[in-house]
Order: sequence, then C-alpha cells, then structure tokens
Amino acid sequence: MAAQRHRVALLSVLVAVTACVSAGDRLNEGVALQSQGRYMEAVYRYADALERDAELSEARERLLAAGDSAISVAMDEADEFERRGDPVGSAEQYRGIDQMLARVRQVGIRLDPPADYDTIRRAAFDNAVGWRMLRGSEAVETGRWEEARGHFVGARADFRLPSRIQVDEAYEAEVRVLLRWAETELGDGRPRAAHAIAQEAVEVRSSPARDVVLEVRDLQARALEAGTVVVAMLPVTGAPGVREFLGAEFDIALDEDLTRDHWNGPPLFVQVADPLILRRELRGLLRGQLAQTPIVVGRSLDMIGADLGILIQLSDIEVVEEDVDSTRRQAIVPLQGAGGRGVNRTADQAMDTVYYSTIEGTLSYYLEADIVLVDPSGREIERFTASSRRSGPFRRGQFDGDPAVLELPERDAPFFDPDVFAGQVGRIERELMEDLAVAIATGTYDTVLSGVR
Repeated sequence: MAAQRHRVALLSVLVAVTACVSAGDRLNEGVALQSQGRYMEAVYRYADALERDAELSEARERLLAAGDSAISVAMDEADEFERRGDPVGSAEQYRGIDQMLARVRQVGIRLDPPADYDTIRRAAFDNAVGWRMLRGSEAVETGRWEEARGHFVGARADFRLPSRIQVDEAYEAEVRVLLRWAETELGDGRPRAAHAIAQEAVEVRSSPARDVVLEVRDLQARALEAGTVVVAMLPVTGAPGVREFLGAEFDIALDEDLTRDHWNGPPLFVQVADPLILRRELRGLLRGQLAQTPIVVGRSLDMIGADLGILIQLSDIEVVEEDVDSTRRQAIVPLQGAGGRGVNRTADQAMDTVYYSTIEGTLSYYLEADIVLVDPSGREIERFTASSRRSGPFRRGQFDGDPAVLELPERDAPFFDPDVFAGQVGRIERELMEDLAVAIATGTYDTVLSGVR
C-alpha cells in the first residue's frame, strides 16, 4: 500500500512538472513573438501559458502589455484598409480584436480598448455590410449568382451584431437573387436546376413571406410543366433461359412489385403513364406477337402520349452452390420386389444396404436485367443493365432412387423434404426480386432524369 501511495505521489509530481514546462514553453513562444512585433499572436501564447499555470505572473504582465499593443496595431491596420477602399479588411481587424479579447477573458484577464472602440468598430462593420450589399448587387447585374449570394450571406453573418434592418435587407436580397437565378435557368432550358434553386429561395428564412412562397410555387410549376417526362413502363419479360429456370411467375411478381412500390411514386420531373391504358394498347398492337420490339413500343407511346418507353427483360441468371458440405450415409432397405417396409417387414425379407448423401451449403443467385429506353419513333436512345446478387443457406438430399424407401433418421428427413428446399430457394428468390426491383427503378429514374437539365 505504501508503494502504491508513493507511485501516486510521483505521478502527481510528474504531471505538475509537465504542466509547468508546458506553460513555460508557451511563455517563451509569446516572448519571441512579442519581440517580432506579432503582438496578437503573443497574447494567445500568454493566455495558453496562464491556462496551464494561473500563477505565472510574468505571462500575465506580458499579456497586458502585448494586448494593448495588439489593439493599437490592429486598429491602425483597420484604418489603412479603410483608406485603401477595403472596408471588409478593416472589419476583419476588429473581428480579430474581438476574438482576442474573448480569449483573454477565458483566463480571467480583461483588456481595455480605447473609449471610442465600440463606436469605431460599429462604423467599420456598417461600412463592410454596405460594401457587401453593393458588390452583391453588382454581381447580380452580370449574372454572377453564386458570388452575389455569397456577398448577401456575408453581409448578415460575417460581422458582429448587424442591425435588424441590415439582416432583413440581406435576407431579402438573397431571396431575390435566387428567384432571379431560377428564372434565368428556366429561360435557358434547365427546368430541374430552376426548380432546385427556387426551393432554396423559399428555405432562406425559416418563415418565408407569403409572396415569396407563391412566387416559388408558380416558378416550380412552370419548371415541372416544361421539364416533366412522361414514361411508359412496359411489362417485365424474361429471356427463355431465365424464364425456364425461374418460371413465368417470377416475371409477373417482379412486374407487380415495380408497379406497386416503385412506378407509383416517381421523382419530380418523371410522370408514369397509366399502365392499364398502356397494356390495352400493346395488346392491340402485338396481336399475338411475343416480342415487345422498340418499333411496336414506339407506336404505343404515340397512342398514350408518352415521351419514353421502358423495356425490361431478365437477360441472364447464374446459380452456384458454394461452401458445400456433403456427408455420405447408409440405409437398410428391402430389395426391390421383396415388398414390405418398416413395421410390416418380416424377419425373412431380403434386405439391401444403400447409400445417400446430405448436402448443405450456400446457394448464390446472380440475376441481370437489360433496360432499354425507347422514344416514340421506336429508336433506342439509352440502355443500361441492372443486377442483383443474393445468397442463403440450403440443404438437400441426394439418392439414386426413390427416397420414400429410406427410413431416414429425424436429422436427415428435412434434406429430402421438397417443401423445406422450396422454402429456402423461395426466400433467396424473393430477396433477389426485391433487390433487383430497386436497382431497376433507381437506374431507370436516374437515366431518365439525366436527360432533364
């Protein structure tokens, strides 16, 4: 116990020594900076020293002296910026003084600036705000929208305690530049950009004025009218090999999933054509044909007033058993034609030894779909591939014969139960379908929207 107390005491001494050394380092750095005329930086070093050792009197005395010099130098530099026509640079000097005074107060010291400091600083800030507003207005007139917005934001946020009038004027100017910018984008044929910028205008203030809300709504409505693409989603089809493996019901289920969960909630600037009308027109055009060709689809787009048609075909599937563990087992069964099994078997019946295997591992699916965008002339304008990969555990039995003759132990019975295997496969295929639906919908919407600026 005495040894432990000794270690604790030694640790306390080491901590104290380290703190003193650190405070001394900061003091020495401050002295060096002060000797170079870098008074404000020196003040920060002295404050750091006092934060580590509040009893360091030399740091306190030097901080007071360097602080007075820092204020005087910064105010002189502010005057020089003002004379050179840079009111923002002048205001920055006063911001630097304010930050230094706040840091000094954190260590319990107060520096006293000149008596007229607040008045001079307020004038410098007002001049900077006015300069920002003027430069912002000039930028608006030449279409430098982002630069203009930056000036208006800075006018209300960069300088301490602007007046309520200054804040309101800066907010109003920012809203107006955004609305003017949005109108320009719409006039230049970029409705999506116009819609987004108009939305920013209504979000500048937490409670926008009613006239701003109405103006934004009108602008966005015009943008949507100009840029919305009407899209016809064709029924999902499958290549012969894919349909043979998955069954026709997979196509149907995927189509229903897309219609229910994705096509009925398109993003802005996409409108999905009525699927019932589309299917009716297609039935009339196909007249027993099997393929939804781009030419046929183009003709149907004209009939329903759509701008694009989306053809979706499941094109490729790969199914692989991975990490397979196979166990060979034996069973005693009656010889073929001997008759009887289980409790009805007699002692003199001929029996045979057979072998079966229990197999388990991971079943991995990879499914690909080709998506083609067609215009009303039947021309293919874009194509992309969506895919999904899903896997899950599986177990199955393998026996060269009818597994009904096997008297399986309870642990092996599930391997030969078709419902168990179908459930395992069904879960993987459902996840595969849901994931592919998301990939198809996301890719389709992104591709359509890439054509709308």
